[in-house]
Amino acid sequence: MSSFAWIVVLVLLLTILGTGVLVFVTVKYYWGERGVPPLSGEERLRQREAELAAKAKQIEYSRKHPVKPRKPSFWDNSKVR
Repeated sequence: MSSFAWIVVLVLLLTILGTGVLVFVTVKYYWGERGVPPLSGEERLRQREAELAAKAKQIEYSRKHPVKPRKPSFWDNSKVR
């Protein structure tokens, strides 16, 4: 075989290998470890509503329990009441 034929064979092998790796990574990371596709529209909506409820709960908690600032003195490390 000539050098040109070996280059063509090498390029084809690398192309097939690269395509296989791309398919493997796409399937593994698109469908995830569980082997299920991403959420549908209705499931995404339910998940978004649950996230918004959790955020509202966090905001309410932070309003009831505000951050206590420290005293301006560098040496006094106690919190202001």
